Amino acid sequence: MAAADDDGPRRRCAATGRVETTDRLLRFVIGPDATVVPDVENRLPGRGIWLSARRSVVNTACAKRLFSRAARAPVTAPPDLADRVEGLLAKRQPDQVQAALGQQPLHPIGQIRRRRHRSPGRPGKQPRGAG
Repeated sequence: MAAADDDGPRRRCAATGRVETTDRLLRFVIGPDATVVPDVENRLPGRGIWLSARRSVVNTACAKRLFSRAARAPVTAPPDLADRVEGLLAKRQPDQVQAALGQQPLHPIGQIRRRRHRSPGRPGKQPRGAG
């Protein structure tokens, strides 16, 4: 069990039953109005319901009412829950989400540095070797 302690806390996915570290899972809680709320920061109060971080798993959990089963109470999952989660994750870590999708990050630091050094005639600066 020492290996599990080194990787961090482990939780069971409510849909697949697989046990994984919390950094590979998404946490959801039940709001006061009995709706499913994504908790991408893992900070909201309440008993967490964990799912594997895949769109298909979130959609399956909604379709099969797995949130109600895990919460042991009737709850409502919004039909666009997977889209909401994706949007929240994109706001939280846009570069990592784009990289995972195979897209260029919005502002890769290397490109910013290259553009800065290539721009001729910056105000207040003389080109190298001039003067």
